[in-house]
Amino acid sequence: MLKHLHTLLTSLAIVTAGLATGCSGSKQPGTAVIDCLVADRAKIDALITDLGTKTKPDGSRDWSAIEADALVAGVEIGGCALAEFVESFLAPASGLKAPSDGVEARQTLEHFRSTKTGGASFKTRFGTL
Repeated sequence: MLKHLHTLLTSLAIVTAGLATGCSGSKQPGTAVIDCLVADRAKIDALITDLGTKTKPDGSRDWSAIEADALVAGVEIGGCALAEFVESFLAPASGLKAPSDGVEARQTLEHFRSTKTGGASFKTRFGTL
């Protein structure tokens, strides 16, 4: 549990530092920004809707299935949809069923970023994550 909390806090610190320095997509690993504002909005929105249907039998989010669907859609469309889904899911009004849901959402996005984008951030309509 502490390892997951440490990972979450480290990720938040990285994102905060990136926002403070105005990440602009330099060539250094982990500093690239994928611009979701210019990506295919219709495909992103359709995938976000699909991601919202991925639940386990107990009604909780199936983050493995959510990430798998994002991977199939590719780095740009899948990554942008996943980032926006996680951002909206973590919003204060989202009504998380359990505190661990937020941790799992963040971990899913961070896993996608680290394994598929080299740590790139996503510039979405909600901000840069």
